[in-house]
Amino acid sequence: MLSQNINTGLGRKEEIYEFLHDAKYIILLYIAGDFLTTFHALSNGYGFEENGLLSKIMADHGIWSLLLVKILILTVVYWNYRSIRTSVHSYAKKLWDFSRIGISLFGLILVINNMMVIFVRLSLFEYLGLS
Repeated sequence: MLSQNINTGLGRKEEIYEFLHDAKYIILLYIAGDFLTTFHALSNGYGFEENGLLSKIMADHGIWSLLLVKILILTVVYWNYRSIRTSVHSYAKKLWDFSRIGISLFGLILVINNMMVIFVRLSLFEYLGLS
């Protein structure tokens, strides 16, 4: 019984490492990139948070709460990853690939938007008329 628990724990650790490797662009772009560029822009007065919910959370709890929200989102992505990996459906791998690429691209768009706010003082979303 104890050996089964130990093996399960090691399997979970390996699974987490595999997830972190698979999600490296999510972590780089959506988590770290967006947080750091948002932090820089807000700390230096270049702009404001356009997302109303995040703006309210950061107003109430500080800018570091954005990082906590991002980590919570990463936890949901991990849960999604585990659910997809245990799925018996043939499309499961494609679903994870689509999710991973989609979130990474969204992170890239957020970083580009924040960099535009920092350097050009114009939001990509405002420029496209989405804000």
